[in-house]
Amino acid sequence: MVTIIDIALEANVSTGTVSRAINGEKGMSAETRERILSIARRLDYHPNLQARGLVAKQPNAIGIVIPQTADFALSNPYYTEILKGIEGKAKERGLYLVLSFSRDESYARIYQNRLAAGIIVLANRINDRWVDEVYRMKVPLVLIPGDPNRKRIPSVDQDNADGCFQAVNYLFAMGHRRIAFFNGPADSKYSIDRFLGYQRAMEKHQLPIQNELIQNSDFSQQGGYEGMRKLLARKNPPTAFLIINDYSAIGALRVAKEMGFRVPEDISIIGSGDIPFASMVDPPLTTIHAPYHALGQRAVEMLLQIIRGKRLSPRHQTLPVELVVRKSTSRCALR
Repeated sequence: MVTIIDIALEANVSTGTVSRAINGEKGMSAETRERILSIARRLDYHPNLQARGLVAKQPNAIGIVIPQTADFALSNPYYTEILKGIEGKAKERGLYLVLSFSRDESYARIYQNRLAAGIIVLANRINDRWVDEVYRMKVPLVLIPGDPNRKRIPSVDQDNADGCFQAVNYLFAMGHRRIAFFNGPADSKYSIDRFLGYQRAMEKHQLPIQNELIQNSDFSQQGGYEGMRKLLARKNPPTAFLIINDYSAIGALRVAKEMGFRVPEDISIIGSGDIPFASMVDPPLTTIHAPYHALGQRAVEMLLQIIRGKRLSPRHQTLPVELVVRKSTSRCALR
């Protein structure tokens, strides 16, 4: 088996330098790091994870807790896309993943059972008692997207408010004035932040926020389907719809066609997330692009810093989003 000693000899550096390069630590030039990693790849080096765990006295894995059923999470591209980012960064650092679908029992059990050195909670709920328990136990922890009432707990998020602000600005510029908003569950930070962005943009353009144009759903396709059916059945339906996520927007798009509405000639629809399916539906969905892979990667980087006892700065990271205009939106047909 190739060891870091073999790599150090060939690279003419110390074993400590090799270790820092492989673990992504600072203290060397990019050129030196790449030269070491290139040698490691050529020699087909694989870290001895069992030995490393024994030395560090902690597991060589990080835990991913998703407070949803496996059926819901694994059928929703939001989760799978972020998991791709987490998995890629973990693999780069020689770590395994332990995945747990746990909504009504302790998130800390995978740490207590020495299955993981730290935990990422994906799509955490606001004021989640199991998150509080993990934090009180001093378990290394990072949240995606975070909890506004738990600012001590490190988190990674996208700029949800700005994304919805951009979307409403765009719809207003396209002549839309009756703009509906499909929100998510009240205990989701995504729901809170995205509604805030919608609200700010509506106020900026002096458009009234009408309660009858606000629909609450559960992030599912069925939720988008049912909410859209209610609004399109109104005597004076909205001309534009900003929907909490692409998954729900696809359900909304389907019922619009069933009810005889043309998209975008009659109504415009904007989703959020830019999941892979968003560009493949008919018509391709205008949406707010979220940096899913980067969210997962940043969460792993932050968690590893915590595990190593390093101080995080900043404690909360917010990544930018952008509006991607496709074929599901157009100028308002009403004059």
